[in-house]
Amino acid sequence: MALNFRIASKIKGFFSKNQSISIKDIEKILYDADFGASVVSELMSEIKASKNIDEAIHFLNEKLLEMFKPCEGVLEINNKPSVIMMVGVNGTGKTTASAKLAKKLKDEGKKVMLVAADTFRAAAVEQLEHWAKKIDCEFFSKGKEADPGAVGFEGVLKAKDSDIDVLIIDTGGRIHTQLGLMAEIQKVYKAIAKALQRDPDHVLLVVDSTQGQNIKNQTEIFNDSLGVSGLILTKLDGTAKGGAITNILRDLKLPVFFTSKGENLGSIEVFKAQSFVDKVLLG
Repeated sequence: MALNFRIASKIKGFFSKNQSISIKDIEKILYDADFGASVVSELMSEIKASKNIDEAIHFLNEKLLEMFKPCEGVLEINNKPSVIMMVGVNGTGKTTASAKLAKKLKDEGKKVMLVAADTFRAAAVEQLEHWAKKIDCEFFSKGKEADPGAVGFEGVLKAKDSDIDVLIIDTGGRIHTQLGLMAEIQKVYKAIAKALQRDPDHVLLVVDSTQGQNIKNQTEIFNDSLGVSGLILTKLDGTAKGGAITNILRDLKLPVFFTSKGENLGSIEVFKAQSFVDKVLLG
């Protein structure tokens, strides 16, 4: 997981044990990592007292760990079938994340079914079916341009009949600022709940780490519309802006369940605060 923050090395470029800290430069480094004004202010309020690079890096590690530790989430699979609804804006890697999660759960001994309710994006159904075959898990769709609510509803019924442990429903990407599209995904949620006779077990929001502060806005809107259980943070192999997670933690108190990078089906990891902080500081 190659986060391009490298905060520690950037700080080292500005001062050493024999030099005073350049507050302005450190602030810029933190802003560039997209931590946001309130987080930067909290970090800088005490880092000013650091006398050398070791103190500064140690302080940042401890403060970031304190911020990220509450983000650690555990995806509980209790019901049968447990239904996971995957949501997110266009282009976050949601379909691939659905497949990665399916493989992870299957490797843990669960009987998994993938449901293709993203019926309007070109090749989305075919993409998910391809992954399902590669994983060797159950798959359900009604084809292109089928009503997504009907796909979700019938997918639940199929899962019940097939003794499925975990049902993962890949929904269409939404532009979170368009109320009509958010209303449509609420209909899909209600259709799933009707077939299940209870709410879905989890609504996982897939967010693109490169989108920075937009993550917070997306999360707020999806959470208000659907009640988000937690996050999957994707695309951590690029020039990530994952510092925005701190704002989600502080304001919305939502867990991060997994991080993901690339197309390899095995490249999904349980979110661990210390591991993430290490990536942020050391790159």
